[in-house]
Amino acid sequence: MKVSRSACNSSDPCSGLSDVSGCLSSSQLKSVGIGSNKLLTEAADAFMKMYADMPENIRKSVILTDSYRPLKIQCNIFDWDYFEKTGKKRKKGTAGTAAASPGGSNHGWGRAIDISPESVQKWIVENGEKYGWTWNEGRAVKEPWHFTYCGPGPNKNEKWCSGVTNKITIDVKSSTPTSSSSGTTSTDSSTPTTSSDSKGGSFGIGGQFMGFLDAILPSKKKEEKKDEEKNQVNEEVDRIHEIMKKII
Repeated sequence: MKVSRSACNSSDPCSGLSDVSGCLSSSQLKSVGIGSNKLLTEAADAFMKMYADMPENIRKSVILTDSYRPLKIQCNIFDWDYFEKTGKKRKKGTAGTAAASPGGSNHGWGRAIDISPESVQKWIVENGEKYGWTWNEGRAVKEPWHFTYCGPGPNKNEKWCSGVTNKITIDVKSSTPTSSSSGTTSTDSSTPTTSSDSKGGSFGIGGQFMGFLDAILPSKKKEEKKDEEKNQVNEEVDRIHEIMKKII
C-alpha cells in the first residue's frame, strides 16, 4: 500500500493504517544485537546467524547503517515535488538516487539492511543467499550496501526474491542476538565511517560504492560517470543524516 503525500505530512502517518510498510508493531520486530537496529523477527534471526558465521575479520568490521525504517522517515526522505512533476522516484536532495514510495520500502517491512564496508558487502554477495539475504534489489538500484531478506515471514518481495528461497540452507531458528562492540552505528544517528581499501587508500561510502562496482560489475565505465555516482552517494549520506537528526 502506497501512502499519500497528505498522510506523510501528518505527525503520525501510520495512524488509521494497517499492513503498511514502516508501520510494524514492536511485537513484529527483533533486535539484531548491533546498536539499536531491529528487523522483522524472521529476518533478524537470519541476519544474526549470518553475522555469527562470518569470518572473524569480516564480522568485526561490520557497520550496520540502516535496518527497519519507520514510515515517517521514509516520508521525509522521499522527493514528493520531483515525483509529482516527473513521475520518477528519488531521494530528496539527490540528483536521482532511487527511493521507494512511502509505504513501499523493504526497509519498512523489516526485510532490508544497509551495511558496509566493502569487504562485508562482498562476503554477503557471495554467501548471503544461504541465509536468505540477496543483493538483487541493491544491484538494480546500484546500491552495494543494500540487501533484502527473502526467507520466511510476511511481505516477502517476490520481484527481488525470485529464485532465492530455495537456496536457503541454514536453520536460523536457534540463533539468538549477541551484542557487539563493532558495527554499532544505528539507523537514526550515524553514517558509515571511513575505511582503508586493499591498496592502502582511504574512502567513505562513496569510495566503497565505486570500489565495489569495479570488483563485481563490468569494468567499462566512463570516468565522468564514476565521479557523478560517487558524488550522488556522498550527498545522499549527508542528506539522510540531517533528516534523521531533525526527526529524532
